[in-house]
Amino acid sequence: MADAGHLADVTPAMVTSDDDPALFAEAIDAVIAEGLAEPVLAVDMSRGGGIRSACGERGDSVRYVAAPDSTGISDSRNRAVAAARTRYLLFVDADAIATRGWAAAMRAAFDRADDIAVVGARCAARWTEPPPRLFRTAPAGDFLSLFELGDEPLDVPRVVGTSFAMDLERVPREPFRVELGIGPESRLGGEEVDLCERVRDGGWRVRYEPEARVLHTIRPGRATWRSMLRRAFHAGQEGRRLGRRLEPLPRRVRPADRLFQLAIAPAFAAGRLVGSRSAR
Repeated sequence: MADAGHLADVTPAMVTSDDDPALFAEAIDAVIAEGLAEPVLAVDMSRGGGIRSACGERGDSVRYVAAPDSTGISDSRNRAVAAARTRYLLFVDADAIATRGWAAAMRAAFDRADDIAVVGARCAARWTEPPPRLFRTAPAGDFLSLFELGDEPLDVPRVVGTSFAMDLERVPREPFRVELGIGPESRLGGEEVDLCERVRDGGWRVRYEPEARVLHTIRPGRATWRSMLRRAFHAGQEGRRLGRRLEPLPRRVRPADRLFQLAIAPAFAAGRLVGSRSAR
């Protein structure tokens, strides 16, 4: 359990929208088990009541924020920023399970230097069904919101949304641009990439912290080529909308990585041709 005194300046946050209540309960219980001084901040975009009930069952361990009018993930994350009572805000997805020590490792990453603004957790896969062999490659992991760059902390150009932390004194007041976030009318993202680029342009650093580990549940149906090609198409749209190619992450490119990239290249290229039109 974390030292609540040392972590008094940390708020954990989860953004959710009609997620599986059982999986959400497992995810939020893992965060509660970290023993932080602040309750988990749950921003709920759901139309149903399953998430609200799960939060209510956990009493003072959760601060529940109803957000059925939210325009999407970026809007809801900005609401979490506005509601936070601490300097550091630690996000984890409602389908990701934080392992013991996750919060302490995220917080400690900021203490290693005085110019770190964003920290990305190590996000490994939690498969619910056996994946195709090439889905275990690094570029496939990018499309599955995984983030595994080895055992050493590194400076990185960006993080993934599965789990990351922010120093709220070093990011914009409303860090996430709502036109970039996934929402009811669009499956396009890119808000974390945009945030990290603006943070780095401001002279701050973005770090990968391997000791802060979460297991991202790859839900049934996502470990299929049909789902992956659809995600690659959306990634092509996101790249066109951002107007630039992403800076590569610091890792080796292996032959299997190349094979995966070749397999999804037509879908990605088709997405870039469509441009910024929303995928419904």
